[in-house]
Amino acid sequence: MKISLSSQKVTVLSELERKRKSVAQLLLKMESYLYEPQTSKGFEKKEDLKTTIHRTANSTDALLEILKENDISIMESMDDIERQIEECYDLELEVAKYVLNR
Repeated sequence: MKISLSSQKVTVLSELERKRKSVAQLLLKMESYLYEPQTSKGFEKKEDLKTTIHRTANSTDALLEILKENDISIMESMDDIERQIEECYDLELEVAKYVLNR
């Protein structure tokens, strides 16, 4: 069964929206007092992560906006979409390492 382009676009948009929500949850986690660092190096790492979270959130929002507003084929943007999803996964891993090693 062949997936239509419109359902493929909906699937990709749904995945990007889930990743965007995940990034928002990472920011909430980083702002929690439970994960306050104990050293200056930890504070620097936390600030770096928060900056990366904001940058990832903004780039994900921009990509979602472009895909929703314009009549762009998913295939035209597949590299950007895959790169954005990978960036979100990498960020999740970095936050997990920070939480476990702080």
